[in-house]
Amino acid sequence: MSALSLHHKAQRNDALPRRDCRHKSVPLSTGEEKSMRVVLDHEGGERLSQSLYRHGLPDDIDTSGAGEGALVIVVLAGAESVAAAAEHWLRHLPLPDAFIIGCTSHTRNACQPEDWWPDGICDLVTAQDEDALLAELAMRLTRLAELETILDSEWLHERAVGSSAVWRRTLQTVAEVGRFSHGACLLLGESGCGKELLARLVHDLDPERRRGPFVVVDCTTLSPELSGSELFGHARGAFTHALNARDGAVALADGGTLFLDEIGELELPLQARLLRVIQEHTYKRVGEDNWRQSDFRLTCATNRNLEDDVQSGRFRADLFFRITQWTIRAPSLSERREDIPALVRHFLGQSGQKVPYIMPEVMARLKAADYPGNVRELRNVVLRMSDRQRGFGVLSTGCLQGMMPGRSVINAETWEQTLASAVEAALDAGMGLKGIGQLAESMAVQMAERRMGSTARAAELLGVTPRALQLRRRGRQPEAGQ
Repeated sequence: MSALSLHHKAQRNDALPRRDCRHKSVPLSTGEEKSMRVVLDHEGGERLSQSLYRHGLPDDIDTSGAGEGALVIVVLAGAESVAAAAEHWLRHLPLPDAFIIGCTSHTRNACQPEDWWPDGICDLVTAQDEDALLAELAMRLTRLAELETILDSEWLHERAVGSSAVWRRTLQTVAEVGRFSHGACLLLGESGCGKELLARLVHDLDPERRRGPFVVVDCTTLSPELSGSELFGHARGAFTHALNARDGAVALADGGTLFLDEIGELELPLQARLLRVIQEHTYKRVGEDNWRQSDFRLTCATNRNLEDDVQSGRFRADLFFRITQWTIRAPSLSERREDIPALVRHFLGQSGQKVPYIMPEVMARLKAADYPGNVRELRNVVLRMSDRQRGFGVLSTGCLQGMMPGRSVINAETWEQTLASAVEAALDAGMGLKGIGQLAESMAVQMAERRMGSTARAAELLGVTPRALQLRRRGRQPEAGQ
């Protein structure tokens, strides 16, 4: 899900912000999308249609009710029209995608919303007079049509694969935030479910920001010693080895988007410094006293429950409210299993070779499997299977052996026996005590990071500091107290 990025050179390459300066055009119409269906539930439908066009409705929006796209019902208040329309459109399935009721101050009493009306579908619009109401309805229909065009565009389907209802609702919110909002957005969801993909979509759909850079900062790799430099840059001579001045992620994101991945892993002192940058878009380089400006859009992501972290004091409440003008939850793969076949074919097609025929038995196993790593894990499974049968025209059941995700359920009474069996096998293989200890430690680190999704949370699970975990990964022993 990551794209090519321009990297800055510094002492810690793994913690550096990534800057993607490529402009991605967003073609919103290819002529093949399904047009939005607008039904004017009104006695004088033709007259109402002409009035809407005169009040700004674009000519390419058809109000005849024809088409195959999203269904939008427009009702004007008066007599029993609203109640009758609600009974007709909202009592039966499938429901329309939007049910818009328009009334003026004179007809407001004729429109009383009912408790049984479905949430998220009904929109009651009140204006002072008929002209203002028609202009308001025209603007709302125009926005709905633009969102529908984005959701049905080939550009989006190629990048955000899937057509399930939950995935489409997620993309609808992403399109709304990216196209019509400029505020900060927090993406929530499990590790591997596509949060960075959604962040890039928000950036590319923003008419003002998409020509600017998309700068990624992985907050799990920010070291306490260099975090200030990595985020804000530094002046020449600000610290040892600072031979040249350097821009940080905030400066690099000027004119574009700053994406803070796993923002929940930031330490409290850094959260405080970041708060001013978000609030005023000003910052100081390390070793400088003058304030600099950077105009960027902020998008963040986390797999933590930040509300719980705010309650426990681990995450600043003021920062939380600054980054959550919009909140989008990325669904896990288990919530969108019907998208698995499309994702499988998409991953197979990324190799550039012809997509093989997938036997139904293989696809059934892929759809039924559990993927704790979500889309990222599914991709790894598919690529392993593809490598096993590369060049063949059929992906057969032979590719499944040992490839599917499988996790043995070990209870508290049997795990010691399982570990003893593993140690016995290692002794039979000629491994000594030092080798067994190193292998066990390495496997524990890998399993913890895979389960927790970040270095900081894995260190917490293992009862060590993040610094000690980084040293162990590099094959060095941590010093006392680390």
